[in-house]
Amino acid sequence: MATTTYLSSFDSITIGGVDVTDQCSAISFSLGVAALTATAFGDTGERMVAGLQTVDGSFTLYASYGAGEVEAVLYDEVGAGDTEIVIKLAAGAVSASNPEYTITNCMLDQVPNAATVGELQIFEISVSGGSWVRDITP
Repeated sequence: MATTTYLSSFDSITIGGVDVTDQCSAISFSLGVAALTATAFGDTGERMVAGLQTVDGSFTLYASYGAGEVEAVLYDEVGAGDTEIVIKLAAGAVSASNPEYTITNCMLDQVPNAATVGELQIFEISVSGGSWVRDITP
């Protein structure tokens, strides 16, 4: 079976329509569905069905200030509940081996600031809720 291995790098990451790829040092996201029980009398085991989509994600972004920069983008989105995040794996056309993930209506509920003497300032943010689409159509 042929596989492709990627060196932890994404071609593009946008938050609220603003490209933050060059300011992002770490990303983690989990896309799925809530498991709902559909067990009925007479079943001999628990039966599950898919419920609403689930989204959980975290990003580490280097701090930059000014119009259209990371700090402004995050504070524009905090508490809105309608944040859109688009993540694309590699340059080139979207395909089965180069998917693009679009997360819509997620919640960025806070923007924690972290600063340490002698280190670059970062924002470690988390998002949750919303819905997602995995696009593999060129």
